[in-house]
Amino acid sequence: MLRKFDSGVKVIQTKTHSDDEVFARISSLAQKPDALLKGISPSDAAFTLGIAPALAKEHLLNAENKGLLCRDVSPDGFRFYINLFNEIDLQNIHLPKAHGLYHTWISLATAAH
Repeated sequence: MLRKFDSGVKVIQTKTHSDDEVFARISSLAQKPDALLKGISPSDAAFTLGIAPALAKEHLLNAENKGLLCRDVSPDGFRFYINLFNEIDLQNIHLPKAHGLYHTWISLATAAH
C-alpha cells in the first residue's frame, strides 16, 4: 500500500508496517534499559524494524507526533526517548510513582551516576 508521511515522503509498505505494529516495536525498543538512558536513533529503529534509517526516522517522528516518544536534537543527530510525561502526576510532580517506566527511568539514571 502507498503511504505518505507528514514530511511528504511516500513509500510502499506492507501491512506488517502498520502504525500499530511499528509503534509496538518502537515502544518495546524504547523501553529497554539502555534506551531509557541513551534514547534510540533512527539507525537503532532501522535495525529493529528491518528498514532503511531514513524510513525509520519517519516512523520515529510519527510516533513522536502521536505522543509515544520525545525527541532530542543535538549535533550528533536525533535521539528519541519514550514519553514519560504521561506518567507524571502534575499534583505531586516531585513524588515519583513507585512503579511504571518513570520509576524505572529514575532508578536507572540514579544507578548510572
